[in-house]
Amino acid sequence: MASDESYITLVPAGASASGKTRLWAVWTADGVARLGVVSWFGRWRCYAFFPETKTVYERRCLRDIADFCESATRAKSKKAREADDGA
Repeated sequence: MASDESYITLVPAGASASGKTRLWAVWTADGVARLGVVSWFGRWRCYAFFPETKTVYERRCLRDIADFCESATRAKSKKAREADDGA
């Protein structure tokens, strides 16, 4: 997740419409504004950030979001491989 000094907070937001993948809401660290959502993007086969309109990000926020997307994608891929191995 985001570092302690981050300006953002990632909060579990349930599952996708299909129920196959997870969603996370991205909020300002103080919880005042929702900045967007991290969701699975099937065409790229990874988690991606979908920002709200008229939001602006500096490099630390972008890095925290990108790191989270990479981590969530790795975890999903690992889970899928383990399920394939068990089948």
